[in-house]
Order: sequence, then C-alpha cells, then structure tokens
Amino acid sequence: MKKLFLTVSLFVFSLNAWATTYKYNADVNGMVCAFCAYSVGKNISKLAGVDADSINVDLKGGHVVFNSQKKVSEKKLTELFSDSGFSLSNIKFTQSTDNNVKSKQELVLDLKIDAFKTDQFSTVIEAIGNKVANTSASLIIEAPASQEETILKPLLMGRQQVVKVRFIPSESETMRIQLFNN
Repeated sequence: MKKLFLTVSLFVFSLNAWATTYKYNADVNGMVCAFCAYSVGKNISKLAGVDADSINVDLKGGHVVFNSQKKVSEKKLTELFSDSGFSLSNIKFTQSTDNNVKSKQELVLDLKIDAFKTDQFSTVIEAIGNKVANTSASLIIEAPASQEETILKPLLMGRQQVVKVRFIPSESETMRIQLFNN
C-alpha cells in the first residue's frame, strides 16, 4: 500500500513539475502613464490561468509579456480591452513545458497602516513608488477594494516609469504594503 501511495504521489508531483506554460507577447496601444500599465496588467491578471507575477508591461515600448497555464484565445484578449481605451495587437505565444521553479523574491519592506489615513503617509508611499519605479522591485498592496484608486492614483498617475504593483482587495481596514526585490 505504501508503494502504491508513493508511486501515485510521485506521478502527481511530476505532472505539476512539467506543466505546460503559454508565454504571451503582445503590443499594447493607448498607454501613456504607469496607471495605464497597471490597468493593462490588472485586466490580464483576471484571465483564468494567468500567473499574475509573470505580467511585465513595458510602458515605453508599448508591450506586454505574461505566462498562463491555460491557452488564451486572441479573441478573449482583444475583448478584455475593448472598453478600456487600450488595444492589443501582434499577439503571439509560445508553448513550453516549464519545469523551472520560480525564484524566491526577497521581502524588503512590510508596512501596515490605516487604509483610510493614507493621506498622512503620502510622502512615504511616494518614496516607495520611486524606489519601485527605478529598480526591478515590485509591490503587493492589500487594502479595502474601495481604496484601490485612492491608494494607487498618487502612486502611479503621471509616472513615465512602470511601477510593478499588484493590488489585492481585502476586508481589513489596514493597508499592507510589501516591497520585494526581484
């Protein structure tokens, strides 16, 4: 019985280790600032199978790259942006059996503040945004969904550098900002 369990376990884990990954590349038209790039990434992350951490939006080059465990049709991608003011073109993908383990990101900062008092911390938030915009670092921000624009607009609006940020809606009244070095 132990041998059967071990054999089945190894088989299941080996399937996950050799999972198919679809690597997408596309041109994005209509982006003018970091908030636009954030919106593009947020829309793509809503698709089933997309690895949100793999989304890389090049604002200056007007390009997006991302990985998905499921195949995404060109029609679905273009529909995703039909009402947003952006459009995708030159959509290409490659399929690979990806057995690479993701590299661990180093947590540099873990800050918790009252999500409804962000104006008191605007200088700190702006400094964090500057750090991320000028490096390969990334942010994860957890806060009430109602605060998404209030928190992200000052962080992203008008910037010409992409700030790699993922917003996670939470039920808490606390905003948690995590800064990672990649």
